[in-house]
Amino acid sequence: MAGFWQRWFGRESEVTGEVGALTSGTRATGLQVVDVIDGDTLRVTINGEEESLRLLCVDTEESQSGGSKPVTRAGKLASEMAKDYFSDGNGGWCKVDIEFESDAPLEECLKQERGNYGRLLTYIFKDGENYNLHSIQGGWTPYFVKYGQSRFYHKEFLAAEASAQANRRVIWDPATNEGGASRDYDTLMPWWSSRGSLVDAFRREGRARGALDARDDYPRLLEAMRTEQEVSLFCDLQGGFIWVEGAGLIHVGTKDQPCSLWFPGLNNTNKTPLVRLIEDRYAGYGRGYVYVTGKVTSYKDKPQIVITSVSPFADVL
Repeated sequence: MAGFWQRWFGRESEVTGEVGALTSGTRATGLQVVDVIDGDTLRVTINGEEESLRLLCVDTEESQSGGSKPVTRAGKLASEMAKDYFSDGNGGWCKVDIEFESDAPLEECLKQERGNYGRLLTYIFKDGENYNLHSIQGGWTPYFVKYGQSRFYHKEFLAAEASAQANRRVIWDPATNEGGASRDYDTLMPWWSSRGSLVDAFRREGRARGALDARDDYPRLLEAMRTEQEVSLFCDLQGGFIWVEGAGLIHVGTKDQPCSLWFPGLNNTNKTPLVRLIEDRYAGYGRGYVYVTGKVTSYKDKPQIVITSVSPFADVL
């Protein structure tokens, strides 16, 4: 497929390679589960506030309609499994611990470690057991590397996925979704791996060359906006353009940390080289990630980079 080969932005090691990388992250313990949405999303109480968790490195199939992914029998089974797993046995929910992919203080993790929709990105533990690993081992989900490998559990997750595939557990058993909707893992997994490798390269190399990302470096991005500094920003362009009158827009931040690329003078009928670059190389099932270098300006007090040519884009720095 043309343009096929290409996480949530990852937390960085301060040096290239594995030397100095974290081996464990900040934890919050004894949190009360208040709801289980499906196999990879639930809600807990932290500091008296309800928070949604999106679990790292797992992606169970869908149990509810409303998104772009199909609802499958495997998704409904995963949701039932999760609800049983986090039950306290008395009609309520259990308590859990969570771990972030950062060793920053908890209050900073609660601000920074969030995905595109504002949910906290974590591993979760019940009675010391890693539920993320449990889900992969049980065949409820692939090892989801679309946003980079796990910094802490990569070896364990790989072994768990191999075991689940070898034993045809749940999603790896064709009979699970037979006669209904299913997900095309033969297509998705190579794409996830290719995209994830770009995130991992950013962690090792892009950071060392001074590149920023909107999630981990938002305070620095705001400072660059105030002083109109030039930065190199690591961006995910998978979603492609949003077309407005006389211009194109791409959101490259998150719900809580908005940032955008603005393309004046473009439209979706005139396929200029700039439009083709985004649509054919990066959007959809393309590479996704790219470094964009430009001056950070302000639009409604939010950081924005204005782009008028292909020159700000680079696959490597």
